Amino acid sequence: MLAIQKLDPTKFVPAFGILCQYLYPNKDITTTPFGSMWCLIEPGKSSAAHNHHEGEIFIIVQGNGVINVNDESSAVEPGDVIYLPPLSTHVLQNISSTDILRFLSVYWEDMPLLQEQIIQQSARERAMLPERVLVTATPPTPNGDLHLGHLSGPYLGADIYTRYLRLRGVDVCYISGVDDHQSYVELKGQQVSLTPQQVADQFGDAMVQTLEAATIIPDLVARPRASRHHIPFVQHFFTTLYTNDKLVAKDVDQLYCATCSMYLFEAHVVGRCPHCNAGAAGNACEDCGRPNDCIDLVDPRCRYCGGTPERRSTRRLYFPLSQYRTELEEYYQHVSMNAHMRILCDKMLTDGLPDIAVTHYSSWGIPVPAPAFADQRLYVWFEMAPGYLAATQEALGGSPLGDDWRLFWNDASRTVQFFGFDNGYFHAVLFPALFMAYDPSIKPASCFATNEFYRLDGAKFSTSRMHAIWGRPLLDMVPADIVRFYLSYDRPETQQTNFTLADFQSVVERELVGSWQGWLHEMHQTVREEFGGKVPEAGGWSDDHRRFYQYLKWTTDEIAAAYQDVAFSPQRATRLLCELVRTARRFNRAERHLRDSSTQHARRRTAVALEVLAAKTLALLASPIMPTFAQTLWADLGYQAVPLVWEDTLSFVPSGQQVAEAMVTAFPDLDPALLERFA
Repeated sequence: MLAIQKLDPTKFVPAFGILCQYLYPNKDITTTPFGSMWCLIEPGKSSAAHNHHEGEIFIIVQGNGVINVNDESSAVEPGDVIYLPPLSTHVLQNISSTDILRFLSVYWEDMPLLQEQIIQQSARERAMLPERVLVTATPPTPNGDLHLGHLSGPYLGADIYTRYLRLRGVDVCYISGVDDHQSYVELKGQQVSLTPQQVADQFGDAMVQTLEAATIIPDLVARPRASRHHIPFVQHFFTTLYTNDKLVAKDVDQLYCATCSMYLFEAHVVGRCPHCNAGAAGNACEDCGRPNDCIDLVDPRCRYCGGTPERRSTRRLYFPLSQYRTELEEYYQHVSMNAHMRILCDKMLTDGLPDIAVTHYSSWGIPVPAPAFADQRLYVWFEMAPGYLAATQEALGGSPLGDDWRLFWNDASRTVQFFGFDNGYFHAVLFPALFMAYDPSIKPASCFATNEFYRLDGAKFSTSRMHAIWGRPLLDMVPADIVRFYLSYDRPETQQTNFTLADFQSVVERELVGSWQGWLHEMHQTVREEFGGKVPEAGGWSDDHRRFYQYLKWTTDEIAAAYQDVAFSPQRATRLLCELVRTARRFNRAERHLRDSSTQHARRRTAVALEVLAAKTLALLASPIMPTFAQTLWADLGYQAVPLVWEDTLSFVPSGQQVAEAMVTAFPDLDPALLERFA
C-alpha cells in the first residue's frame, strides 16, 4: 500500500510551543522505527525549551532561524540538517518578523545511546564542584523560636551541604539571617504586649542560640536592625531601581480596617487565595505558592478584630514583573529546581506575571527613601533580595555600600539557595527579576534546594498557631547529632512528612543505638581481641571481599550524589548510611568464621581491614549530617591528628594504626521523660 501524508495546515496542533503535524507512525502505519512530523514556527516565535529521551534530527526546508542546543547556538537555513542527541535541551527560534520557519522532525529511540548519555550526565554532575559557592538559607521570622519544622528544612539542609563542600575543599560561604521587619513580628508584639523591636531582638537572639545548639553554624546570621550593612544597602538598592524608572507608581485600592485604623497587608489580613481558594494571608499563599495583592483575597478579614475591611484608594510603588518575562524564561532553562518549583514558575509565566507592591502603609519596616512615599515602608520580601547581597558583603568584611559581594554573585561562582516551597515564588520569580532590574551582570541563584512542609501529628508546624516542638528544649535533652540524623531521615523533600515522638524514638533506638552502635563496638572488639588494637594489613582476598569493597565504593558515590545540590537529599543519604551499617554487620557475622581456621589468617586480616575501612567510610559519609559523631569515630579509629577529607577512592586505614582502647563513639539511650515532656 502506497502511503503518502500531505502537508496539511488543518492538521497542525500545538506541541512544544509551536505547531506540528504528526506523520508517522499513525493509526494506519504503526511499525515505523522512527517518529516524524512537520513543524512550523510563526514569525518572531520560538519553540519551548525541552529535551526528550529520543535522538532527533531537524531538516530545515523554509525560513531562517537560530538553534540553541545546551550551551551552543548556530544560525540555520533551508537545507541544514541538525542532529540532537538524547536529553539535549534545545530551542529553535524563527528570526524573521514576516516569514514562517518550517522544518521536518524525525526522531527515534536508541536505548544504548540514551544509557550512555545518562551515564555521562551523572559523571558531569559528580564532577560539578566549582571553586566558590555561596549558600543561603532564607531568613526566618523572629516571631518565635525555631521549631523542628524550621530546622528540618533550609537551615539544616544548607549546613549539611556546606559541610560536604568543605570536606571537598570548596571555598564556600553560608549566610542566613533574621527577618526583623516582617509584619508577623508586629503581629506578635500586639499579641504579647511587646514592641516589634523587642520581639525581633528577643526571638532573634533565641534563634541564633538554637542554631548553635543544633551545630548549625552559618558564616553569618544577618541581624538587619543591628547590621551597619543591611538598611543602607537595601535603601540604595531601592533608590537605584526608583531613579532608573524600574518601579511604577499606581493609584490602587487597598484594604483598610476602620475599626483598627490600619491598612491591611500580609500578616494583618486573612482570607482565601484567589488562585487555589485555600486559606491564605495577605500577599502570598502557603498552599499554592502564588502571590496576591490582598485586595483580590476572597472574603478578606482583619486579623485583629475579624471585621470585613473596606477599600481605600492609595498611591503605592509596584515592581512590574511582566517586563522580565523573557529574561526569566531564559533563566529557568539553566537554574536547577525540582518539579514542584518548576510547575509554580511555569504557571506564573503562563497566567501572566503580576505587578508586585513594594511599598505598604505601615509603621514597621524600613522607611521608603523617596519623598513622595516617605510615609510608607518597604515590602519585607522586596527587602530580602538586596538583603542577600548586603549579607554577602557583611560576611566578606566589606564596607556597607561596597561591591565585595560580587565575588560570589557572578559567573565564576555558584549560588545555592535553600528555602521552603512556600517561599518559592519570592526566590524563583521576584528576586531574580529584581536582580535583573538592579544590575543585569548579577548571576542569580544556580540552584533552588527546596523542601515541603513538615507536619507535627498531622498538622503543619506553625509558630503563629503555637503548634510546634521547639528546637531548643529538644536539643537540651537529646544530642544535636541525633536530632540532625532524624530530621534528615524524615526530611520533607518532595512531599510533606509527619513528625511524631514515637517514630523519633523508634528510629533512633533501632538504627543508631541498636544497629550503628552495636556494629561499631563489635568491630572495635574484634580489632582489640584479635590484633591487639592495631589495624591489620590486608592479605588474601575472596570474592566476598571484592564485592564488599565495591559496595563501599558504590555507597560513597551514591551518598556524594545525595549531597550534590542538583539532587540534594539528606533523606536518601541517611538511609544509605543505615544500609551501609547493616551490610557491614552482615559482613562481620559472615567473615568471623575465618578466625576459627589456622589456614585462613590472611583472609581474616583482609576481612577485618575491610570492616575498619567501612567504619572509616561511615565517619566520612556521615560527617555532614552528624559532625560530632563523625569526629569521635574518626578519633576512635586512630586519626586524632588527621583532618576529615572527602575520598572518592577509598583508602585503607593504615595497617598498624592503633585504635582507641575503649570506643568513645556511642549513642545515649533517650530520656524516658521525652514523650511526657513534649506530649
